[in-house]
Amino acid sequence: MKIPYGLGSAGILLIVAPVLVWLNPFRWIVLGDLRWALPFVVACGLGVLGFAGIRAALTVDGWRRWTVAALAICTGLAALPSVGLGLFILMFRDVDQRVAAVSPDGRFRIVVHDTANVIDPVEGVYLQTTEGPFSRRAYFGCFNLDAGTPIQWVKFSGPNTVTVQAEKQWTLRFDPDDMRAVDTLPDDMCAKGLYTD
Repeated sequence: MKIPYGLGSAGILLIVAPVLVWLNPFRWIVLGDLRWALPFVVACGLGVLGFAGIRAALTVDGWRRWTVAALAICTGLAALPSVGLGLFILMFRDVDQRVAAVSPDGRFRIVVHDTANVIDPVEGVYLQTTEGPFSRRAYFGCFNLDAGTPIQWVKFSGPNTVTVQAEKQWTLRFDPDDMRAVDTLPDDMCAKGLYTD
């Protein structure tokens, strides 16, 4: 009976872990960039949980065996929609990011994320630390490419300020210690729900 419990625990962990990755409380880019894989992790968790249920069904008799087996099969089959969702997300996954500027001290970089290959193309502007996979990211805003001029240039204009040039010029402040944007681009530039992480 220990094997089904162990498998069941692993399955539950694989289902719960994506919630923590999605929330990403530390704003690590390694977790933010892995969101496309979450449906596949949930599918693995459901599959492992279903397999654990089948193993548990073999240890009981009578009607309980068939009930546990039916629940296990349904749990395993629930992985199929999750895989479908993952494949749908992969169709629209966009990884076109470029470093537009690096701070003079090398601690920060401005990343422009271009989603020109989707229905509502936007350019997002992020501030990011340079600490490898555990770098943190702050969101400055985005530009809807259908409605305005794309970003012409971005640069660090001070120790805690960034200047963005598109149809107008904006100077945005950030908190380098807390890694948060103090100022952002105007909200009417693009719909945040379509883009932000």
